[in-house]
Formats: sequence, C-alpha cells, structure tokens
Amino acid sequence: MKKQVKQVLFSCTLNAIRSVMAEALFNKIAPENWKSVSCGVIAGPPDGFTFAVMEEKGILLDLNRQSQLFADVKADQVDYAVSLSVEAKYHIDKWSGLVPHEHWLVKEPFSADENREVQLKHYRLIRDEIGTHVIELIKRLTNNT
Repeated sequence: MKKQVKQVLFSCTLNAIRSVMAEALFNKIAPENWKSVSCGVIAGPPDGFTFAVMEEKGILLDLNRQSQLFADVKADQVDYAVSLSVEAKYHIDKWSGLVPHEHWLVKEPFSADENREVQLKHYRLIRDEIGTHVIELIKRLTNNT
C-alpha cells in the first residue's frame, strides 16, 4: 500500500525568490512521500535571478509560474510549514496548533545598486543557505515518520 504524500509549505513575502527556491530544492531531494508547495503574502513577479541560480543547480523553474497566495492554501492541506519572511510568519502563526511550523531567518538578496554578477553572488548565497535548511528539515521530517 502506497503511503500518502505529505506536504510542506514554504512561504515568504512575494513567492518569487526564497519560497520558490525552498520549494524547488525540497522537491528535488525529498523522499517520494513528501512534496512541497509555496506561497506568498502578496503575488510577486517571476524573478530572473532566481531562475538563473536554480538552473545552475540543475533545477529548471517554470518560466510561466504564477505566485500563489496564502488565500490559495488551507491549513488542512499542509503537514508542515516554513516561513522565510516576517510577513509570512505572521500568516503561519494564525495556524498555530493546526500546523507544525518554523521560521528561517534568511535575508532577501536585494541590493539594487549592484551589478549583475554581484546580484547573482547574493542570490547564490541565499540559495545555498536555503539548501542547507532544506537538507536539515528533510532529515528531521523523515526521522519523525
């Protein structure tokens, strides 16, 4: 009998950078009985730097992806939640008692005054930091099932 798939929600402010990275990294390495989705407090436009640094890791994101909102997600659809911004944490905290959750302190990679290579460097650091968190989360989730 196949085990039911469990779902992790990653959330941030725009659902364009941090939560998108976390969702993609999780889905690439998680066991088959786990999957992830992501959402944001508000809908942000697709972020080219996110697409670029994820492609460097062999993860191709859907160029036509639309940001999902908290309004699109119900607590009973989620087995575990992770917030990556203060704004997202506020929304997940409303689910207190319904969904186990945690908050990751991951800075936004924005620095508008920088050139493309410097921007990509910031995004790579964020991607790699999130990747470390994702690996640790998967270890905890799979040790508890």
